Amino acid sequence: MTRIAGSRVLITGASRGIGRDLARGFAAAGAEVALVARGADALEAVAHEVGGRAYPTDLADRDALRGLLARVEADAGPVDVLVNNAADECVGAFTAMDADTLEFMVRLNALAAAELTRQALPGMLDRGRGHVVNVSSFAGIVVPPMLATYAATKAFLSHHSVNLQYELRNQPVHVTRVEIGEVRDTGLMEKGRTEPRLAAMFERMYRTRFSRLISPDEITRATLAAVEADAWSVRLPRRLSPASLLADAPRRLAWVFGPDLAPPRR
Repeated sequence: MTRIAGSRVLITGASRGIGRDLARGFAAAGAEVALVARGADALEAVAHEVGGRAYPTDLADRDALRGLLARVEADAGPVDVLVNNAADECVGAFTAMDADTLEFMVRLNALAAAELTRQALPGMLDRGRGHVVNVSSFAGIVVPPMLATYAATKAFLSHHSVNLQYELRNQPVHVTRVEIGEVRDTGLMEKGRTEPRLAAMFERMYRTRFSRLISPDEITRATLAAVEADAWSVRLPRRLSPASLLADAPRRLAWVFGPDLAPPRR
C-alpha cells in the first residue's frame, strides 16, 4: 500500500485544471508537493496555496526535461509519487497541423511522461517504494474526430502504463493509469468545443448517456484512492469503462502467456 501522508509527490501540468486540483488533493492528504508547469506565475500561485514548491519547466524542451527529477530531488528530497499529468491538444485536421505543433505535442504528451518515469524508476526501486500515475484519456481508445495527434499520444501513455505494470509486477513500485473523458472547467474542454464535429460527437454521447462530463474533483478523489490502494486503473466516467476493458484485453496477454517472464524482484 502506498501512503500519501508524509510522501513527496511531483505533479506535472500543475498550474491549472486537473493538475492544480491534484496538487490541492495530495497536499490536503498530507503529502509534500513539487509542482511543474511552464507558466511560472500561475505555478507559483498554486505552490503558495498548497504549501508546495514550484519548478517552472518547459517539458517539451529537451534540455529542460533532462535531469529535471534530479534537480527536484536535490532541492526537495526523493520523489515517492510521480504524477504525469501535463498535456496539450491541437484541435483540427491533421493536415492543417504544422511541424512545430506536432513535435511539441508528442514531446509534451508522450515523451515527457516516459522520460520522467525513466528518471524516477531507478531511485524508487532502490528505495523499495514508489508510484507512477499517468493521466491518460479515453481519446486514446475511441478515436475522436479532429484530435488525431492528441489521441495517439494518449494511446501511447495508456499502452506504456500497461507495459510498465507488467515489467514491475514483482517490484515494490506501482503504476496507475488514469483514463478520463471530457472534463469541465479546463482549458482543454473549451478548446475542443471550438470544433463543430468534435462538439457534436460529445453531445451525441451525452444525449445517449454513453458518456458524461466529469470534474477535476472527481479525478482527484479517484486518483488518490487508487494510489493508496496501488490500483492499476482509474476510469472516469465509469460508463466508458467497457471500452477500456476491451482495449486492455490484448494488452494483458503477457499475464496469460508469460506470467513467469517478468523481471524478478530486486
